[in-house]
Amino acid sequence: MLSLYLSMVETEEQRSLVEQIYHDYEQTMYHAAFAVLHNKQDAEDAVHEAFVRLITNIDRLAAIEKKKQKSYVIIVTRNIAIDTYRRHQRETVGAEDISDMDIADDLDLEQAISDSTDRELLMKAVEKLPEKQQEVLVMKFFHEVSTADIAQMLGIEPSAVRRRIARAEKNLYEILKGELE
Repeated sequence: MLSLYLSMVETEEQRSLVEQIYHDYEQTMYHAAFAVLHNKQDAEDAVHEAFVRLITNIDRLAAIEKKKQKSYVIIVTRNIAIDTYRRHQRETVGAEDISDMDIADDLDLEQAISDSTDRELLMKAVEKLPEKQQEVLVMKFFHEVSTADIAQMLGIEPSAVRRRIARAEKNLYEILKGELE
Protein backbone atom coordinates (compact mmCIF):
# COMPACT_ATOMS: atom_id res chain seq x y z
CA MET A 1 0.00 0.00 0.00
CA LEU A 2 2.87 2.35 0.71
CA SER A 3 3.81 2.41 -2.97
CA LEU A 4 0.24 3.44 -3.85
CA TYR A 5 0.36 6.30 -1.34
CA LEU A 6 3.79 7.39 -2.56
CA SER A 7 2.50 7.51 -6.12
CA MET A 8 -0.19 9.99 -5.03
CA VAL A 9 2.30 12.71 -4.08
CA GLU A 10 4.45 14.87 -6.31
CA THR A 11 7.65 15.87 -4.54
CA GLU A 12 10.37 13.94 -2.79
CA GLU A 13 9.65 15.92 0.38
CA GLN A 14 6.01 14.80 0.30
CA ARG A 15 7.06 11.19 -0.37
CA SER A 16 9.34 11.32 2.64
CA LEU A 17 6.52 12.65 4.83
CA VAL A 18 4.05 10.00 3.61
CA GLU A 19 6.63 7.27 4.21
CA GLN A 20 7.36 8.60 7.70
CA ILE A 21 3.64 8.80 8.58
CA TYR A 22 3.06 5.30 7.21
CA HIS A 23 5.93 3.72 9.16
CA ASP A 24 5.31 5.66 12.38
CA TYR A 25 1.52 5.61 12.59
CA GLU A 26 -0.01 2.93 10.35
CA GLN A 27 -0.44 0.45 13.22
CA THR A 28 -1.70 3.14 15.59
CA MET A 29 -4.21 4.21 12.95
CA TYR A 30 -5.36 0.62 12.52
CA HIS A 31 -5.83 0.18 16.29
CA ALA A 32 -7.80 3.44 16.52
CA ALA A 33 -10.08 2.33 13.67
CA PHE A 34 -10.44 -1.21 15.01
CA ALA A 35 -11.39 0.13 18.46
CA VAL A 36 -14.40 1.82 16.84
CA LEU A 37 -15.35 -0.75 14.22
CA HIS A 38 -14.40 -4.12 15.78
CA ASN A 39 -13.93 -5.49 12.28
CA LYS A 40 -10.56 -6.08 10.60
CA GLN A 41 -11.64 -5.30 7.04
CA ASP A 42 -13.55 -2.16 7.98
CA ALA A 43 -10.61 -0.96 10.08
CA GLU A 44 -8.22 -1.51 7.18
CA ASP A 45 -10.58 0.37 4.86
CA ALA A 46 -10.78 3.24 7.34
CA VAL A 47 -6.97 3.43 7.55
CA HIS A 48 -6.74 3.47 3.76
CA GLU A 49 -9.33 6.24 3.52
CA ALA A 50 -7.47 8.17 6.22
CA PHE A 51 -4.24 7.95 4.24
CA VAL A 52 -6.01 9.17 1.11
CA ARG A 53 -7.47 12.14 3.00
CA LEU A 54 -4.15 12.93 4.63
CA ILE A 55 -2.39 12.82 1.27
CA THR A 56 -5.09 15.01 -0.24
CA ASN A 57 -4.20 17.54 2.47
CA ILE A 58 -0.45 16.82 2.49
CA ASP A 59 0.52 20.49 2.68
CA ARG A 60 -1.59 20.91 5.83
CA LEU A 61 -0.03 17.78 7.32
CA ALA A 62 3.48 19.00 6.48
CA ALA A 63 2.80 22.30 8.25
CA ILE A 64 1.97 20.56 11.53
CA GLU A 65 4.76 20.12 14.06
CA LYS A 66 6.06 16.56 14.21
CA LYS A 67 4.95 16.13 17.83
CA LYS A 68 1.36 17.12 16.92
CA GLN A 69 1.12 14.98 13.79
CA LYS A 70 0.20 11.82 15.68
CA SER A 71 -2.88 13.34 17.30
CA TYR A 72 -3.91 14.87 13.98
CA VAL A 73 -3.55 11.55 12.13
CA ILE A 74 -5.46 9.64 14.83
CA ILE A 75 -8.29 12.19 14.87
CA VAL A 76 -8.74 11.85 11.11
CA THR A 77 -8.62 8.04 11.31
CA ARG A 78 -11.02 7.79 14.22
CA ASN A 79 -13.53 10.11 12.56
CA ILE A 80 -13.46 8.07 9.38
CA ALA A 81 -14.03 4.94 11.46
CA ILE A 82 -16.93 6.59 13.26
CA ASP A 83 -18.44 7.63 9.92
CA THR A 84 -18.08 4.04 8.69
CA TYR A 85 -19.73 2.74 11.85
CA ARG A 86 -22.62 5.17 11.44
CA ARG A 87 -23.01 4.23 7.79
CA HIS A 88 -23.30 0.57 8.81
CA GLN A 89 -25.80 1.48 11.54
CA ARG A 90 -27.95 3.42 9.08
CA GLU A 91 -27.93 0.48 6.70
CA THR A 92 -29.24 -1.82 9.42
CA VAL A 93 -31.32 0.49 11.58
CA GLY A 94 -32.25 3.46 9.39
CA ALA A 95 -31.33 7.09 9.62
CA GLU A 96 -32.26 9.04 12.74
CA ASP A 97 -33.34 12.65 12.90
CA ILE A 98 -30.89 14.76 14.80
CA SER A 99 -32.07 18.14 15.98
CA ASP A 100 -29.58 20.97 16.26
CA MET A 101 -28.95 22.59 19.59
CA ASP A 102 -29.20 26.32 20.01
CA ILE A 103 -25.79 27.79 19.39
CA ALA A 104 -24.55 30.88 21.16
CA ASP A 105 -23.08 33.14 18.48
CA ASP A 106 -21.60 35.67 20.85
CA LEU A 107 -19.04 33.38 22.53
CA ASP A 108 -15.42 33.83 21.60
CA LEU A 109 -13.10 30.96 22.45
CA GLU A 110 -9.98 33.02 21.95
CA GLN A 111 -11.25 35.53 24.52
CA ALA A 112 -11.95 32.72 26.99
CA ILE A 113 -8.44 31.38 26.38
CA SER A 114 -6.86 34.78 26.88
CA ASP A 115 -8.89 35.24 30.07
CA SER A 116 -7.56 31.92 31.32
CA THR A 117 -3.89 32.43 32.01
CA ASP A 118 -3.43 28.89 33.26
CA ARG A 119 -2.87 26.63 30.23
CA GLU A 120 -3.23 23.53 32.39
CA LEU A 121 -6.68 24.66 33.48
CA LEU A 122 -7.61 25.16 29.83
CA MET A 123 -6.40 21.69 28.85
CA LYS A 124 -8.36 20.10 31.71
CA ALA A 125 -11.45 21.99 30.59
CA VAL A 126 -11.00 20.81 26.98
CA GLU A 127 -10.68 17.21 28.22
CA LYS A 128 -14.13 17.53 29.84
CA LEU A 129 -15.75 18.22 26.46
CA PRO A 130 -17.33 15.46 24.38
CA GLU A 131 -14.83 13.77 22.07
CA LYS A 132 -16.18 15.30 18.85
CA GLN A 133 -15.95 18.79 20.32
CA GLN A 134 -12.42 18.15 21.53
CA GLU A 135 -11.38 17.04 18.06
CA VAL A 136 -12.65 20.11 16.22
CA LEU A 137 -11.17 22.45 18.83
CA VAL A 138 -7.79 20.74 18.65
CA MET A 139 -7.81 20.86 14.86
CA LYS A 140 -9.07 24.44 14.67
CA PHE A 141 -7.14 26.18 17.44
CA PHE A 142 -4.10 24.01 18.13
CA HIS A 143 -3.35 22.77 14.60
CA GLU A 144 -4.86 25.90 12.98
CA VAL A 145 -6.76 23.93 10.33
CA SER A 146 -9.42 25.86 8.42
CA THR A 147 -13.08 24.97 8.81
CA ALA A 148 -13.25 23.82 5.18
CA ASP A 149 -10.22 21.55 5.65
CA ILE A 150 -11.64 20.09 8.86
CA ALA A 151 -14.91 19.39 7.07
CA GLN A 152 -13.08 17.67 4.24
CA MET A 153 -10.95 15.57 6.59
CA LEU A 154 -13.90 14.53 8.73
CA GLY A 155 -16.16 13.97 5.75
CA ILE A 156 -18.83 16.38 6.97
CA GLU A 157 -20.24 19.71 5.82
CA PRO A 158 -18.47 22.95 6.83
CA SER A 159 -21.70 24.05 8.53
CA ALA A 160 -21.52 20.94 10.75
CA VAL A 161 -17.93 21.83 11.68
CA ARG A 162 -19.00 25.37 12.55
CA ARG A 163 -21.83 24.02 14.74
CA ARG A 164 -19.45 21.66 16.53
CA ILE A 165 -16.98 24.47 17.13
CA ALA A 166 -19.74 26.75 18.41
CA ARG A 167 -21.05 24.05 20.76
CA ALA A 168 -17.53 23.33 21.94
CA GLU A 169 -16.86 27.03 22.53
CA LYS A 170 -20.08 27.38 24.49
CA ASN A 171 -19.37 24.31 26.61
CA LEU A 172 -15.73 25.27 27.15
CA TYR A 173 -16.79 28.75 28.17
CA GLU A 174 -19.21 27.30 30.74
CA ILE A 175 -16.56 24.91 32.09
CA LEU A 176 -13.96 27.67 32.39
CA LYS A 177 -16.47 30.07 33.91
CA GLY A 178 -17.35 27.47 36.55
CA GLU A 179 -13.71 26.73 37.35
CA LEU A 180 -12.60 30.36 37.46
CA GLU A 181 -15.36 31.43 39.86
